[in-house]
Amino acid sequence: MKLVEITDRDRWDKFVTVNPWGHPLQLWGWGEAKRANNWTPHRLALMEGDTIVAGAQVLLWPIPRLGKKVAYVPCGPVVAPSAAKELLGELAEWARQHNALYLRIEPSWKDAALAAGWKRSPHAIQLRETYTIDLTKDEDALLEPMSRKHRQYIRKAERDGVTVELSTSDNSHLGAMYDIYCDTASRAGFGIHDKEYYDLLFTELGDGNSLYTALVDGKPAAFLWLAHAGTTVYELYGGVTDAGQEAKANYFLKWTAILAAKREGYQIYDFNGRLNEGVSRFKEGFGPTETDWIGTWDYPFNNLGYQLWERLWPIAKPIGRKLMKAVKR
Repeated sequence: MKLVEITDRDRWDKFVTVNPWGHPLQLWGWGEAKRANNWTPHRLALMEGDTIVAGAQVLLWPIPRLGKKVAYVPCGPVVAPSAAKELLGELAEWARQHNALYLRIEPSWKDAALAAGWKRSPHAIQLRETYTIDLTKDEDALLEPMSRKHRQYIRKAERDGVTVELSTSDNSHLGAMYDIYCDTASRAGFGIHDKEYYDLLFTELGDGNSLYTALVDGKPAAFLWLAHAGTTVYELYGGVTDAGQEAKANYFLKWTAILAAKREGYQIYDFNGRLNEGVSRFKEGFGPTETDWIGTWDYPFNNLGYQLWERLWPIAKPIGRKLMKAVKR
């Protein structure tokens, strides 16, 4: 088998979408949206004849002043962990040839035996610890572990007339989504991107999107933005207004999205993290399973340079963000 760069978007997305190890962050559109943050995407595949056997979307980011790059595989590669050895070896060699300081992977694998040379990194990009729901269970089995209060809130919201609208190619709710997200971020104390980034991401993900909006008295009051590929539905972003909280719209919204994912044949609903105490309590009420992926692993090509960069990264990352904001102003 040989490693080939795929330049056909439809071919790549079909591979990621039908592969059981495919993940939404491996979709072509996710990589294209990351160009806005100075990442360059490459879609690399192990080929057997004309068939893609395994692959990974690798993002390259130039480290300022060092003349080196970071090579990063978000929520990948797209291959079973038991069959990943050859692909990982080829990816490492490709990254080395493209002047990477190290190759970083964050696969959605629960366990894996990586070859010598791989090191666990303390600096994660995606979250290792999450909650998941097994969507292969019937609806009654999904309801069984749900908290009584969550069930009551879902029924209350539906009884009080909360409705949910789904947007895929229609971006009419993106403006409301951004307003709600800004408000949520301000209350919770976390940072978000500029609106243009979300507009770009929504356009690039295309059919890989599901943007659900809950309406209270006809006005957007909560949103849940999902991406999906392979067997997985993955929460990207979510938020709720004060009116939405009062109406319990976010409870009805998430349950509606979970049931829709089940109807569409997906097997895993990934809540994308269980770190924030308040948000985690909200997620826990839906009765998910605590799930730990193997985490962030790096393959360094220069141990001294890698160790230096890892020490500097916690300092360099916030400084870099401030500089980027200053430039954008």
